[in-house]
Parts: sequence; C-alpha cells; structure tokens
Amino acid sequence: MQIRAVGMVWYRQEDYFKIKNIMVDSRKLPNTYVKWLKQANQGFQQLTAQGHLVEKVYLDPNTFPAWCSERGLDVDANARMTFANEFVARKYRNQS
Repeated sequence: MQIRAVGMVWYRQEDYFKIKNIMVDSRKLPNTYVKWLKQANQGFQQLTAQGHLVEKVYLDPNTFPAWCSERGLDVDANARMTFANEFVARKYRNQS
C-alpha cells in the first residue's frame, strides 16, 4: 500500500484571532484556539490512523489573503484546503 501525503492547515495560537477575522466563513471555525486545536488533533489522528502521512501546513494570516487573491479564491475553507494541498504536492514533487 502506498502512503499518501496530505496537507492539513494548521494555525499558531497567536494568529488564531486574526485568522478568524480574515476568513469569510469564520463561523465554521471554533470560537477559540483551544477548541480548534482539539478538533484539528482529532482530524490529524484520524488521517494518520488511515495510513496517511499528514503534513501540518501553517497558515500566515498576513500573507494568505494575497495568496487567495492571486488565485481568484475566496478566503475560505476551499482556499485553506487548496493551500495545504499545493504545499504538500510541491514538497513531495521536489523530493522525487
């Protein structure tokens, strides 16, 4: 079985409030970093248990809106997923 690397957006505690403020779908994010971290760790563990190599991809709230704009994306969950997936694809493509 081939191990599949997947990207998972990760936040720093000091950035969480700003991240919530820039996201157009901020209502989908937990109110606090502690709640988000608990959910994120559960998701991380589930993916790992399924045999995935999970890469934590840290999102910078100062540069993410421009990254989205360059790609014509809203600053939302879809963009966060795309960001993480592009990061992992680029990392592992360069290791081939």
